[in-house]
Amino acid sequence: MASSKPVEWVNCLITRFEEQLPCRTGPQTQHSRNNVEQNKEYLIHISKYKFSIVLSGLIKMLQKINERQHLAEMDKNFYDSILIVLDTIEKCLSCQPKEISSFDDTLNFKYLLWEICHFLGLPYENPMIVQVKNLCSKVLFALSLSNFSTVFSRISSRLQELSTTSAEENPDYIEIELIQHINVDVERLIKLLNETFGKFRCLRKNAQIILIHSLEKAVWNWMDTKSVIMKNWPNAVNRCFEQLESFGENVKRRAVAWPLQIMLLVLCPKVLEEVVNADTGAPCSQKHSKKKHFIDQLKKALMTHNAGKHLTEVAAVTCVKLCKIATYININDSNNVVFTIVQSVLNDLKLFDGVKYIVYKFGTQFIGIVDLINVLLFNPVKPFSRGQSYVYQDMDLMIDCFVSLFRINPHNNEVLKVCLNPNSPPIYHYVLVNSLFRIITQTRLSWWPQIDIVYNKSCELRAMFTDTLNKVTQGCLSHSSTKVIQSLTLKDRVGLSTKFKEKSLEEAPYYKNLLWMVRLIHADPILMLSNQGKAGHEVQSSTLELINGLVSLVHNHSMPDVAAEAMDALLVLHEPDKIEMWNPESPINTFWDVSSQVLFSISQKLIQHQIVNYTEILKWLRDILVCRNAFILRHKDYNHCNAGAQLAVCKQAHIKLEVVFLMYLWSIDMEAVLVAMSCFALLCEEADIKCLSDDNPNKAVEMLPNYSVCQELAAASTIMTTGRAALQKRIMALLRKIENWTQGCIMAWEDTFINWDNLTKMLTSYPKSRLEEGQISDTFHRSVGKRRASHQSSEHDIEIQDQVNEWANMTGFLCALGGVSLLGRTPSKNLTGTDIRKAIIAITSQDNQYCPVTQFLGNLLKLLMSVNDRFGAQMQKHVKELVGHEMSPLLYPIFFEQVKLVIDKFFDQQGQVRASLRHYCKDCSYKDKIMPTRGGNDAEKG
Repeated sequence: MASSKPVEWVNCLITRFEEQLPCRTGPQTQHSRNNVEQNKEYLIHISKYKFSIVLSGLIKMLQKINERQHLAEMDKNFYDSILIVLDTIEKCLSCQPKEISSFDDTLNFKYLLWEICHFLGLPYENPMIVQVKNLCSKVLFALSLSNFSTVFSRISSRLQELSTTSAEENPDYIEIELIQHINVDVERLIKLLNETFGKFRCLRKNAQIILIHSLEKAVWNWMDTKSVIMKNWPNAVNRCFEQLESFGENVKRRAVAWPLQIMLLVLCPKVLEEVVNADTGAPCSQKHSKKKHFIDQLKKALMTHNAGKHLTEVAAVTCVKLCKIATYININDSNNVVFTIVQSVLNDLKLFDGVKYIVYKFGTQFIGIVDLINVLLFNPVKPFSRGQSYVYQDMDLMIDCFVSLFRINPHNNEVLKVCLNPNSPPIYHYVLVNSLFRIITQTRLSWWPQIDIVYNKSCELRAMFTDTLNKVTQGCLSHSSTKVIQSLTLKDRVGLSTKFKEKSLEEAPYYKNLLWMVRLIHADPILMLSNQGKAGHEVQSSTLELINGLVSLVHNHSMPDVAAEAMDALLVLHEPDKIEMWNPESPINTFWDVSSQVLFSISQKLIQHQIVNYTEILKWLRDILVCRNAFILRHKDYNHCNAGAQLAVCKQAHIKLEVVFLMYLWSIDMEAVLVAMSCFALLCEEADIKCLSDDNPNKAVEMLPNYSVCQELAAASTIMTTGRAALQKRIMALLRKIENWTQGCIMAWEDTFINWDNLTKMLTSYPKSRLEEGQISDTFHRSVGKRRASHQSSEHDIEIQDQVNEWANMTGFLCALGGVSLLGRTPSKNLTGTDIRKAIIAITSQDNQYCPVTQFLGNLLKLLMSVNDRFGAQMQKHVKELVGHEMSPLLYPIFFEQVKLVIDKFFDQQGQVRASLRHYCKDCSYKDKIMPTRGGNDAEKG
């Protein structure tokens, strides 16, 4: 019995994990996402001991999810679930020993392969499928590490079927494509070559082409992981090479065969050396005659006057592959015959250096091999193109060429100059940025040059970024504006988005360039920050231009993918080491100036509700503040650390931050509320750091007047709550404790009141002002966008009910913070006790129609008489509860004054009471009953 318990526990965990998948629960919240991640970690750990049970359970999950695929409304949840399960499987497989041979595991692997083949065969209908296929590739790679025999057996069986059966009209080649994704070493690669080319002649042409492409990818995978050129593979290579030579009977087939042929030759440098030496009169054995014939064909094809255009293009592609292979030769490997010959001719070549020993040994006709590639691929007058169907392949080819030439001869800048030229076609800018990105991010071999060689081109790269940003931004603005989009309905927005995509095809090249430039900044910000030999003010100006450009992308809702990358880039730029480079001559003053402009701009957009993904922006803003505090702490001993903080933009940025964090406390999104609460701790931390060198212990409180309440709000974000209502109740209790008014508090209250007033009018006139009429507040649009991304069902009803809930949150916020807002309107700043009460009464005795607090309380009382059939009862309930429980005691005098004004209206000119007075007085008396139940502190304040 005891021995079976662990199995039951594992099964229970698998069941719980399955029940929490998006396909079962719907769109994920942060809480559900955390639960899934936690259970995933548990399963990965348990798989080390109960691998068969865990893997079997995960495979069954994949099978069940596939059964739900036909449900259209589950599309996004379906793919999200697939990604979660596949990622878990990949990590479980990666934890296993190299070879697993138990019967249960082998059976599980076979079932897993069936599912993987199914996913790899899905058509590319949306970006989610690309993610699924990429993850399937990782699963296959991990699976081939632990059980290569199962994968190889599947490939071999399918090859056998295809080579012996011709009855299938549309045969499936997915099993052959598995070759592209598996992990191979020398023995496995030889085994694979022998197996595949043993059946090569019996396959159909389509199968042969797919097989050649797959084998080429497998060789590249091996070189990427091993980066070692083999010295002798004569048996395997001879057989494969001869069949490829027979296969390449025309130009189209040579385009498929030649790249693999050149790879096979370089895998055997001794054979290749004998072949190329034959041109100088050295003997060449008969068995290598076909290899020599291949080299001769390649030489002739490169000379455009000796071959047709298509064959020249095939030869150029093959030579680019050759250059790429050369980068995998270790320059420190003195025993490698390839490198030895490369070194011997290094000084003889004045043009680009390709695979140097091959260039040299091919003879004088081949001296300009790379120069010819340069003319073919990087000619601004006539950009390289094999037609519209090869656009992406051509770009990949040019990227491979650029990266290879950089690694072979990094100091030759001819191609770099072409790609940096602002007058060159956009495709060359795209190639440049992608090439630099690959140089930075690809796992680096020890002999590859580093990117710092290109740091002296930072000025040109920044100019390219600014130019591209302007072109893309102008293209976006010509189609739509923020104000127009905000006034559209949900359906109109989708239509406009589609229309925009159709119209913006001409901007597509610049859009892609911009996306990859931002990614490049994220990958290596120094590449854009380097300013060698420039004065401090010039460095600061270029930094500000770069950062402002990125900030403009963060709140550009028409390009969400670029906005997300811009956020990552800005976060990296805010790392302390990078901030030092903003202006090395004056890092602190530059930091306060530039960073404050970033905070001010983003905060302003958040306050105006012009950012749909506000929760993600709030998280990002929190990370920015963490980086800022780390930089300030680094300079805590600097005498003038706070000097720059006195700039007007710094003060305004701090006020705007406080407004943002206060306003998002009433958000309907609980995650956004918790993030906003946690950010108050960073404001406290900044104040503490600034005061480290000050002897005044109360200096932090002077900088942040409501320091203690900010700390309590941050602490409350870490406490587990039972729901949104409980969290809001806790927040309002803390807001009532604020005693010191600040500009941030007043602005947050006033902006919230404007939103509240607009939303109140919309709800009280519903359904006259419906969603389709476009008469909805900014708040509404902000949450509509968020739920639209979640694919909620019954969309309109859920959205409108959420608006009621958010309206209630705003009402509570205004009630709790209204007293502090009122204090900010008193003539004197430092009032206490009865003086505060007198000042408030004085305000009410004046022309109070201009006081928004008075207007708010008056509008609240009017809602008690609302006759709206849909929301009237709900709103009255919220008003009575919030006024009774959450109102600041400082508002009592104004409240009762407003009650008196309203009650007076229930008497006619003869002094007779109208019938509706009784009901109204009953609602108002609710407040009188609740007030005495408040805590002692509130009672004293009242």
